[in-house]
Amino acid sequence: MDYKAEALKVFEEAKGILGQATVSGEDHTKADKLIEAGKGFMAREAREVELKQLMGQAVSMAGAAKEGNVGPPQFKDLAEFWQAVGRAGNVKYRGPLHPALQWVGGEHAEHKDSTGWAQKTTMSEATGATGGFLVPEQFISQVLFVDAEKAPIRARCTPIAMTARSVKIPVLDQSGTTACQPHWFGGMIAQWTEQQPNTAKPQSDPTWRQIELVAHELCCYTRTRNELVEDAPQSLDSFLRGQMGFPGAINWYEEYAFYQGTGAGQPLGVIPAPATIAVPAQANPPAPATFFIDLVNMLEAFMPVNERSVLWSLHIRHLSDLMLMNGPAGTPSYLWGGAVAGPAATILGYPFIRTEKLPAPGTAGSVLLADWSMYLLGNRQMVTIDTSSHERFQYDETSWRAVHRVDGQPWLSAPITLQDGSTQVSPFVVLSAKTT
Repeated sequence: MDYKAEALKVFEEAKGILGQATVSGEDHTKADKLIEAGKGFMAREAREVELKQLMGQAVSMAGAAKEGNVGPPQFKDLAEFWQAVGRAGNVKYRGPLHPALQWVGGEHAEHKDSTGWAQKTTMSEATGATGGFLVPEQFISQVLFVDAEKAPIRARCTPIAMTARSVKIPVLDQSGTTACQPHWFGGMIAQWTEQQPNTAKPQSDPTWRQIELVAHELCCYTRTRNELVEDAPQSLDSFLRGQMGFPGAINWYEEYAFYQGTGAGQPLGVIPAPATIAVPAQANPPAPATFFIDLVNMLEAFMPVNERSVLWSLHIRHLSDLMLMNGPAGTPSYLWGGAVAGPAATILGYPFIRTEKLPAPGTAGSVLLADWSMYLLGNRQMVTIDTSSHERFQYDETSWRAVHRVDGQPWLSAPITLQDGSTQVSPFVVLSAKTT
């Protein structure tokens, strides 16, 4: 039979059915059967071609053997060839195969046993087909993360409850610089006078200024497909409301603003604030050999009001400067911490924290000594987290939004000038770069 011609015939018939203007479901079924029949004819054609090639190779090897050529195993005649092929095609036969038949089809001989049959692969979990599909995958539902820095500053500030978008606060103006007068009292002075009849007492009035806190908005927003909310083993809502979600992120950015905020659309940080004193470092960047002098100079310019609110803040890269700092000339021993006890808990009597929220060593503000009770913190709206499945309802998405409204700034507008007219102190002191 001409299998190739038969295949072409049924393919043409199937093409005619599918090419009609209107094709019913029954027509599709009939065409599918014709296509499968054509595939069968093509497979038979391929087997006949392969068989002819094998027979040709066998005849060639038999002829070479008669001429005395040394080569691979050969068939004696076509009868032996057909017998070997029949044994190989019998699923129940597991005896040895003819060596010549092994050689003809032996491109992958390394996978055959001594009888010429393909070896069975030992089951393992390396691949799915050999057993890998039987091995379940383990999934840990816990989300791993590294904790962000805590936010110790807020608790030390002076809170102001805001019931409106802005609040104005009167403060004593302590920015005077006149020598021989104290400026703690806003310009009010006292004078020694002798008691004299009909003599008026000298008048001395305090001056005032006004601070305005304006609620600035700090927000987070995200959305996700509803399928993730429903199918994830973890609660995405709980994660976003947790410390590593929206509240943690907002606390981080809030505290960063307390340190370095510009005051434009956000709180005014203590580092750029006009009331902050910058003490030049002995070396740039600070070095362990002189770091103790830097810290003492900062403490000298510091004016605490509430000792419980005082805190050192250092960039994280200053730890080596602390651990290795020496005493002044003539006292070269290490002054802080130890190899056994570890870092100390205080610096010159005040607690400290290491933080990434400060500028790097060598720039102004890498070390800060602050009395945070002198920082006004306006609370208009604490972190509020809302969720909605309506905003992106058409897209099967759920949205989350967190909003926080706050402001903050020091209530001093300038450092306090002492009565000598030149010495200044402040509740906020930073270490700046070395002056040339």
